[in-house]
Amino acid sequence: MKTLTSSLALALLLLTNAVNAANVPVNIAHPINGSVVTNYFHSSFTTTCAGGNYNVDWYLDNTILGSAAFYDSESVDFDFKAPTGWHVLTVVSTCGKDSVKFYVQ
Repeated sequence: MKTLTSSLALALLLLTNAVNAANVPVNIAHPINGSVVTNYFHSSFTTTCAGGNYNVDWYLDNTILGSAAFYDSESVDFDFKAPTGWHVLTVVSTCGKDSVKFYVQ
């Protein structure tokens, strides 16, 4: 019985962590942090905030690439040509922020 209780507690903890990870305000799906990409790289991110009007800006190496106004959530996909080297993609939403560092070959 003790093993069953411990297993259920562990399963609940893992499920709670997975749900919390899925509900972050900004989630950059591509490029993956630390990845190597070609000079035309694909980016994909989402931002979700509690009901209301919000704004999101996205930057490559502190240079703004785009912005949008949204209600509740916004999903963005784009391709961009970047020079060879390390780069940082940053997404800043009214309710959160995320960054990834990647290498363009």
